[in-house]
Parts: sequence; structure tokens; C-alpha cells
Amino acid sequence: MKRDIITIDPKLCTGCGDCVQACPEGAIQLVDGKAKLVADNYCDGLGACIGECPEGAISVEARESEPYDERKVMENIIPQGEEMVRLHLRHLKDHGAKQWLQEALSYLEENGIPAPKGWDGEESQDCSCLTIHPPSASLDEVQWPIQLQLVPVRAPFLKGKELLLAANCSGFVRDGIKDLYGKAAALVTACPKLDRDMPQYAEKIAAIIDDGGVAGITVVTMEVPCCHGLVKLVQDARAKASRKVPVTHVMLSRAGEILTMKRL
Repeated sequence: MKRDIITIDPKLCTGCGDCVQACPEGAIQLVDGKAKLVADNYCDGLGACIGECPEGAISVEARESEPYDERKVMENIIPQGEEMVRLHLRHLKDHGAKQWLQEALSYLEENGIPAPKGWDGEESQDCSCLTIHPPSASLDEVQWPIQLQLVPVRAPFLKGKELLLAANCSGFVRDGIKDLYGKAAALVTACPKLDRDMPQYAEKIAAIIDDGGVAGITVVTMEVPCCHGLVKLVQDARAKASRKVPVTHVMLSRAGEILTMKRL
């Protein structure tokens, strides 16, 4: 089957091992001084390891591979101890992977293993100290990552949502950029001038339209000329996609005010 899965560039990898520690599923190991994906069915494609690579050697690609197997992953990590299980459950929760999270919890229950305390972000009930912290987000509210370069095409948080594709600068000039569509939107950011993957972005957005299940796209740009490339990118992606979704363009001033909002 074709699905999102990580790929590691051996030319960029220095063998530091940070990605190995960031992958509780055990999909990555150091082999001959380089990080390698040793088991396709252990990799969920959500990209938790990407942000841990200091060399940018890891990315997500769509290719033919074995399907991800949550039960196999649980078999692999349970012997590694409670902390690894806790990290894995929290990873699934933070990425909104509800189906896999339920499979993992069911596997623990079937095998008489209690879920580690604190995996869901809640304070342990037997903690003797008083800690005040904001309520943890529900699975429906969690979204990570937000950079288009890192977002898997079939990320769970995309399905049925408005893809709010915002130029990087827009979030710094206007407070609450996601409030344009609230919880109905999946916020993704990109820069048409600085991102190195711009040539591939049209293909990726087209795949998000066809396979990610987005309901529509709202592209948010600044009034500056370099932002116009983001609009063209979305138009090219829509032309490539087999599904047809509505596209809206919102242009912001340098002060963060909405100058125009129109359907493309």
C-alpha cells in the first residue's frame, strides 16, 4: 500500500542518534553509524522524529510500504518499560491519531497492563504536590506539526477540516490567525520565498486534497509581492487534484488587517 512514511537522507545524517531516542516505536536504529528505518510497519508516518534531527535529514514521503501495525509496535515497546509506553501513547494523542491510540489502549487492556499514569497529560492522582496547569486539549483539538514541509498528507487532523494555509509572517502580524475558522480549520504554514521544498508543495497539497480529505482551502497571505507565490501554489495544486474543493484567498496588511477576502 502507498502511505506516508519517513525517509532518511544518509548524506545528511551524522549518526547523532537523536531521532532514535525520539522514536518510541523503535522504527529507527543506528546501523553502521547512520540512522536507518529498520521496520516500515513500526513507522506511523506522523514525523515525531523530524523535529529532533539537527541536520534536517528526515522527511515524510508517500511511497509503497507495509501498513503501520499498532499491535506490533506495542509488542515491541512494552518490554522496554513503562516510560516508553507512556511516550508512545502521548505521541499518538498529541498527533490526533485516535484510531491507533484506541488500538494501543485496547492492547494494554487485553494483556492486563495498566496505562502509565500521566500519558494523557493529566496530573497523577497520587501526586502529593499541588500543581496548577491548563486543561489538556482533547484529541479533536490537537494538531502537530503545522509546517507544510512536515505535515503528513493523511494526517488525522486534516480530514473534514478547512486547510488554513497561512504565510509564515501572517501569524506574527495578526493575533489568533486560526480564529479565521476556529476549530473547523487545520492550520498549516509555509513561505513561498524561503521554503526549499516549494517545487514539491503543489504535488503535496494536491495529495492533501485527494487523500487528506480536506473540505476546502483558505490561503492567507500578506500584501507583499513575495506572498503571491502561495496563491499560485494552491491554484496549481487544485488543478492537479482530482477532487474539487473551494479555495478562498485572504490578504492581510502589514498591520494584520484583512484587506480582501475572496473566493478563487
